Amino acid sequence: MNRRKTRISLFEFLQCGNFGAFVPRRNCSPDALISILGKPDEIEVCAMGKAGERYVVGDASCFPLILSYGLIEFHFDSPTTLYTLFSDRFHSGLPVGGSLKLIDTALLRYNRTLDDFLELARARGLSIQSITPVASPYALEVRTAAGTRLHFEHDDPDQEGSQATLRAFYWAHDFNAPTQ
Repeated sequence: MNRRKTRISLFEFLQCGNFGAFVPRRNCSPDALISILGKPDEIEVCAMGKAGERYVVGDASCFPLILSYGLIEFHFDSPTTLYTLFSDRFHSGLPVGGSLKLIDTALLRYNRTLDDFLELARARGLSIQSITPVASPYALEVRTAAGTRLHFEHDDPDQEGSQATLRAFYWAHDFNAPTQ
């Protein structure tokens, strides 16, 4: 029996921060994520001396841990803490969700120029909170009002006409945000 794929709007992720029914948050376990999004395509134990071993639910010695849905990765640094939702790999220019069906992917095309992204974002009503140089002059980070971040990078910033292009997008807990 084929299981119906969970639809995830990447535009909604950029606009609201929601990854489908999952709202990324620091206080989250791999099991909670799996209960919302379903079984991942891969579970990778990354703990020192345990890499490649099988994940045991709740076993702190299995962490850090990565749950992958296609090319979308969820990195956990303990049984109860999500570090980041991340993608820096694309297939045919688009992010791929494996057992998840990614929709509204137009803004997140690999190598889309920053200028093109900002023009499309403005046309779609996506609010941009900031554009910050990272490892200047090589990269820029765009942060949406929802807190999703996009990494744009130059191949060679000294080359005439070089434009920063999309290389990754992610959510990460903001440790600098005031606690409520």
